[in-house]
Amino acid sequence: MSIETLPVELFHCILDNLDTETIVFSVRHVCRLFRSFVKTYDRYIVNLISISKRNYYLLCRLINPHHVISLKLANEERTTNQIDLFISLVRLRQFTRLHSITLLNIKEYQLNFILKRINLNLLTSFSFNINRYDDRRIKTTNKYLRSIVSQLNFRKMEFNLNTERLSKFSWPYNCSIQYLVVNENITMDNLSIIFQCSPHLHKIILKQKLEENIVTNVSLKSTPQIYFPQLTSLTMEKLPITIAILESFLSLTPSLVYLKLIGEHFMFDGKRWEQFIEINLLNLDKFEFYLDYWSLEKKTSADLELIIASFRTPFWIEHKKWFVTCACNIKRSQTIYLYSEPICKSCLNYDVELHQNSLFNYTTTMNNHQCIKNDVNSFNLSLNKVLANYIDEKLNFNTELYDAKPLPSNIQKKLDDIGNDLLNHAEPGKVLLDESKFRLHSIDTKINNENNSIQLVLNLGLTDYKLFICIQQQDIPQEIRQYITEDHLAHPLGVTCILITSDNYLVSIKRSSTCADLPNMYELSGDHAEPKNLKTYTNENIVKEIISSTIDEYVNETNVDRNSPLIASDFYIVVLMRS
Repeated sequence: MSIETLPVELFHCILDNLDTETIVFSVRHVCRLFRSFVKTYDRYIVNLISISKRNYYLLCRLINPHHVISLKLANEERTTNQIDLFISLVRLRQFTRLHSITLLNIKEYQLNFILKRINLNLLTSFSFNINRYDDRRIKTTNKYLRSIVSQLNFRKMEFNLNTERLSKFSWPYNCSIQYLVVNENITMDNLSIIFQCSPHLHKIILKQKLEENIVTNVSLKSTPQIYFPQLTSLTMEKLPITIAILESFLSLTPSLVYLKLIGEHFMFDGKRWEQFIEINLLNLDKFEFYLDYWSLEKKTSADLELIIASFRTPFWIEHKKWFVTCACNIKRSQTIYLYSEPICKSCLNYDVELHQNSLFNYTTTMNNHQCIKNDVNSFNLSLNKVLANYIDEKLNFNTELYDAKPLPSNIQKKLDDIGNDLLNHAEPGKVLLDESKFRLHSIDTKINNENNSIQLVLNLGLTDYKLFICIQQQDIPQEIRQYITEDHLAHPLGVTCILITSDNYLVSIKRSSTCADLPNMYELSGDHAEPKNLKTYTNENIVKEIISSTIDEYVNETNVDRNSPLIASDFYIVVLMRS
């Protein structure tokens, strides 16, 4: 089957797997046939969060609102009026087929304005985050929210209504919602009402605290009428103060299959957890947690051993296959960490010494039991002298694998013409030099399980500065831009250093006004490693060039003597960056 005979329905199925910008700015421009296919495509998932201003305007103009089934908008920190801009650019009443809406950091008047004008009857998912309440609009807001939640096909909701607002919302009885995310503190009273009105609610994520008046409302002796048997998945990211309060709540959820707990409380008794689960949570199949607790008492290895021993029973290791780690930097900290593996926390502060002092409830590697997935999407690594002992850097230099991919020949020629024009016709008084650079394709991170050391592997190819300036620093025509992906970018390997004077001042350099790239801007001393300085590209030579070029830059830019800076013998940082 050729592309010309491809059924439009099959082509639309392919488009379902592409983001909107790719469809509109790339696929649409391939040929007339593709343009006609894109024109009739009617399942756009439009995400207008964190896109360029130019593309924002173009998408609002080019996409038919009737063809949009999912819409994401936000007032972001640097673009506070994005939602007002969207309202001014489109006709909201033409969004008649929306199944999903996400509105973040929205003002309440904007929320009401949008919900009044779009069709809410087909919604299955609605997420909103109000950053500015207006008490005059409470009734109006509640009216629209109730209309959404009452829809028979409505399934998922995420909101940040505060306790007072939520208590004034009349939750519709017997609603169809199945998945709820709460981004504000919530009382047990409000949560009980939601459960009682939502017989199909099987998954809930509490991002903030379940407020402590739970003690006065429920207990382990609560009547069966207020149990929540429909709930099978529960995530609590800000735990109640004590394990007794937590147990009071969990005892009301006997059908849980998945449980995730994150908090700063002492809930480290594996035997107690075991007994509670065997009595109250018989269906629990997956238990993830990340708990930490600080106290005045100095911790010892014996303290850690006592904690982890309670998780080394057949219940944890053989029956449930739940693997647990207990860690504490006993030399520097009084905080104990207890967490399931793989780590379930989305934002992780990694402390090398902490993980050097870890005890486990298992003796074999995790890979023998289950696939390790990565739930961590924010990773903070403290750069200090201790870390230097655990970092090992390596290089993979391969021009076939890690050079930028070539563009189609006709597009490449147009790009080369632009680059040559920049080199040959720079503005008067401006200087633009084209030299070869190392291309930082990617960085692989590996952990040595024997000593917990971190190995950073830099995957390098070659590129040139003309490509960088041409593609990543210039506003090139859309007829070229539409073909460029991540694999075509120059990504020259940059080096820089932090230069501190003897009286503790930080040295920054002002770029010359003759620089074609970022003139008159302040920066740390640095530039790029230079491949032209090497006769052969061995890993050893490249490492030496990276370090040497860093030193060369601060010497040339500050005119200090090469041998005068004091570099700590036990710690030296070279910062690598991909432009």
